[in-house]
Amino acid sequence: MAKRSLLGVAIAAALHSPIVLAQDSASQNVKDAPVEIIEVRGIVSSLKRAMADKKENLAVSDGIAAEDLGKFPDLNVAESLQRITGVSIDRNGGEGQQVTVRGFGPQFNTVLVNGRQLATDAAGRAFNFDILAADQITGASIYKSAVANLQSGGIGSTINISTARPFNYDGFQAVGMVKGMYESLSEETAPQASFLVSNTFADDKVGLLLAASHQERQVQINRIQTAGWRPGLTLSNRNDGIIADNVYLPRNWDQLVDQQDRTRTNVSLVAQYAPSDDVTITLDGFVSKFEVDSQVTDLASWFEPDRVGSAQISDNGTAIQFTQEIDLHQGSGNPASDFVSSSRGVRDVTTEGFGINVEWQVSDALSATFDISNSTAENDIAGEGRFNVVGIINNYSFDGTGSTPTVAHDGFGNGQLPDISLNRLHYNDLGNTQATEDEVTEYKADFTYMSDSDVFRKADFGILLSEREKYVYQEFGSQCAFCGYATPAPVDALNIRPFTAQNFFSGLIDTWYTYDGDAYLDFLASQGAPVIPTLQPNYYNIEEDVTALYAQFEFGYDIGDMPLTMNFGARYEETDVAVSAVQAFISDVVPTTDLTLFANRFAPANDITGTSSYSNLLPSLNVKLEVQEDMLVRFSRYDSLTRPTMAQMSPATTFNEPRRQNLQASGGNPGLQPFEAENWDLSFEWYYSDDSVFSFAFFSKDVQNFIVTLSGNEIYSMTDRSPLNGYRCAEANCAEGLSLDAQNPDRDVVAETEELNGESEVYTVTRPQNGETATVNGYEIALTHIWDNGFGVTANATVVNSDIGVSGDTAQTFALPGLGDSQNLIVFYERDAFQARVAFNNRESFLFALDNTSVGGATGEPVTTETYGQWDVSASYDINENFSVFFEGINVTEEELTQVGRFPDQVYSIEDNGSRYAVGVRGSF
Repeated sequence: MAKRSLLGVAIAAALHSPIVLAQDSASQNVKDAPVEIIEVRGIVSSLKRAMADKKENLAVSDGIAAEDLGKFPDLNVAESLQRITGVSIDRNGGEGQQVTVRGFGPQFNTVLVNGRQLATDAAGRAFNFDILAADQITGASIYKSAVANLQSGGIGSTINISTARPFNYDGFQAVGMVKGMYESLSEETAPQASFLVSNTFADDKVGLLLAASHQERQVQINRIQTAGWRPGLTLSNRNDGIIADNVYLPRNWDQLVDQQDRTRTNVSLVAQYAPSDDVTITLDGFVSKFEVDSQVTDLASWFEPDRVGSAQISDNGTAIQFTQEIDLHQGSGNPASDFVSSSRGVRDVTTEGFGINVEWQVSDALSATFDISNSTAENDIAGEGRFNVVGIINNYSFDGTGSTPTVAHDGFGNGQLPDISLNRLHYNDLGNTQATEDEVTEYKADFTYMSDSDVFRKADFGILLSEREKYVYQEFGSQCAFCGYATPAPVDALNIRPFTAQNFFSGLIDTWYTYDGDAYLDFLASQGAPVIPTLQPNYYNIEEDVTALYAQFEFGYDIGDMPLTMNFGARYEETDVAVSAVQAFISDVVPTTDLTLFANRFAPANDITGTSSYSNLLPSLNVKLEVQEDMLVRFSRYDSLTRPTMAQMSPATTFNEPRRQNLQASGGNPGLQPFEAENWDLSFEWYYSDDSVFSFAFFSKDVQNFIVTLSGNEIYSMTDRSPLNGYRCAEANCAEGLSLDAQNPDRDVVAETEELNGESEVYTVTRPQNGETATVNGYEIALTHIWDNGFGVTANATVVNSDIGVSGDTAQTFALPGLGDSQNLIVFYERDAFQARVAFNNRESFLFALDNTSVGGATGEPVTTETYGQWDVSASYDINENFSVFFEGINVTEEELTQVGRFPDQVYSIEDNGSRYAVGVRGSF
């Protein structure tokens, strides 16, 4: 059984029905004599077992466990983990997807399944939990402090997910579940079902387990958003000249409805064989298929600073009210009410994993475990991401003075629309900007030597060989033969028609035009202007090999009548990285006002390769002192690391549209070193009754080599199509010592460009660099209390702070995405056959990201996710010992997720995912 905290099991018990724990002696009793087996049910019994596990464990850890075979709380594992102290999640479509621990985001948390690292469809290292159905999970443990035998990579934590094994159960076991899930926004109900069958044969020497799960959701996501707030703009028009200087203006404003069909199918098969009492062989494999079909219908507005008719500017320089008017522009073109049809949100993820594990009790003192595994993940979305624009030349105005920004379009409102014949053709593209393939292969050998000494108790040592290869590419084809709104749109051929957004934001336009985007592409092809997606010349491949050796020793000693247990050890790792990419450099720049010249302006592609290597020694120390029988004090001191993401190591450069007004690009840095952290934890645990506990913990992490994104000028030759400055920073805001042109860091890039008489261009390029330091510290407090009347409560809070340092003599600072406080409150009741719970999860505001990917150019502006609190409820009733019925409600108050920019009046997005309700029945035999 995975180690798990009292809190985690309390939550598990609260979320659905009681945990079923067979007595350890049951299996042997069945073999020896016919006796009555009494199953221990209920929250209290599970809490006692959890307390015993936590007391025994040396590492600082928390977790959550399945309540019964094939029964894990919440829709997926991420949503259950968010109940744990210090854990918060990022959502996609209202569903938990990635995990942040103690303020460190998804890339800083290593995720294992049965001790093995899984491939992921994410472009970086973050693991997407939404590919795994919760029905096949038996538990998930979060290790917040390090021990030498745990794989590295998680400065935030190491999360190990466990799945069912046939030898964990006695004889035949079968469970099944069916339920229907209702979505409040789409007003649709979709089915979900799962089953798990396990049995042992041949005097329990052979075991087989088969599990399958199928889930469907008909999701609607309502969202309003901008691609970025651009700072330092001058607002003007051709009649009045300059209206305001140094203003923040949104790039655009979209109000959209994303209608998704989500289908997740998981199948796993496990076979175990015990040829003797000393050897157990396990073969296992799983396949996960997660598909998201997305159809976005969008009323869009594009804002330009040179066609503002009037504006109201706040004290912080934000344009909180302004107009976009026809015939006022000074080169950018007239405004248009755009109708966007897009399927860029599609996902088609296949994740597979296979492995063989051998456990061998070599002697009474020595045991060995050998494990070989391989996993792959592919997001196969080639040619599926479509983006189409039809529009009507029109006036519109932005109003951000209220709690929800609005855009008023002339001729729209109260269900009224402009004449359908006013629709004009504009822009199209086909393909996806990020498709991934990932493969991880691991070879492990672990050994444990048990000593008969009272002081030296055991030694763990072993080796790991890991090979990982990630391939990320862009596929894109654009067509602007009809751009500029000059050509009438064929209403019948495109099936242009009114669209009404269901359950949309109050006070906003909810009716606009839509059309068949695929028919749009067919029409272009019939006119001799087909949109053909092609592999773009800026894809990259990262190969990463890690060799690790570790040794760890455990000792015990009594200080007076206080037992002291400690382990210390070290993990040594060597990492070799090989990067390759294909890069096409800019060859020409399109004039600002020429809207017909959006053609590809890139030279033939070049191959780029590079290598890097580094080694790390990661010591760890864990100490546990039993002050008295019900009180523990723990101390941990350890080093940890997180490697750069694959995207950060890519040597390729991505250029924005090659227009004179937008000479911006972004790229990676293959020479990046890993984040390195020195950490310590100090905690106190008081088990003041058999089923209740109070705990308090301090933690601190000093992180070196923090990776930040810096911008600087880079020269690109228009004659030989190559970078002239070696990817270097040349601006004053580039940190000293971070220039990649180390031999000549004082070169004047702008002056050099002028000397080339227009044969080159200066681009503002953002790239990741090592060098910054950060100290993150905080505390966690948790309480679980059970009353005799069947009621219980779990409450916890995490407070995180950071002290940001800088390198060199510059004023360059940075912030940590994901860093923020969180709280949980769960009240539950269990009496006899009835169980119920109410859970509140709150994540306070945090920096989501720096805006380095905005349409029209990166701004570097902060994007903050505001405080979000969600209420969930559930209840179940055991009809008899085999069947139970249950009810679930997720986000029952329909909270909305809001993101803002540097100032509160700069709204980036407001997302409404509605609520979800499910009813179902579960059987167990």
